[in-house]
Amino acid sequence: MKTMTLRNLPDEGSAYLSGRAATEGKSINATAVSLLSRAAGIAPRQRKRRDLSWLFGSWIAAEARRFDSVVAECRKVGSGELK
Repeated sequence: MKTMTLRNLPDEGSAYLSGRAATEGKSINATAVSLLSRAAGIAPRQRKRRDLSWLFGSWIAAEARRFDSVVAECRKVGSGELK
């Protein structure tokens, strides 16, 4: 892959890239590459998924902690319950 430099990028373009990158949680470079690829009609490579988040979604840490606290009682097994 080549490395390129953008010169004379208007302040509005820079602000847009920075804002979009922050919104998407990506770097400015990744955002620029994605936008340029889509504008050029180049399909982005599909990322290999190693989980089922595409099917079920994903939780942030606070949601996971809340779920764990709610089901903690269900995880307790008494000694007589496993016979």
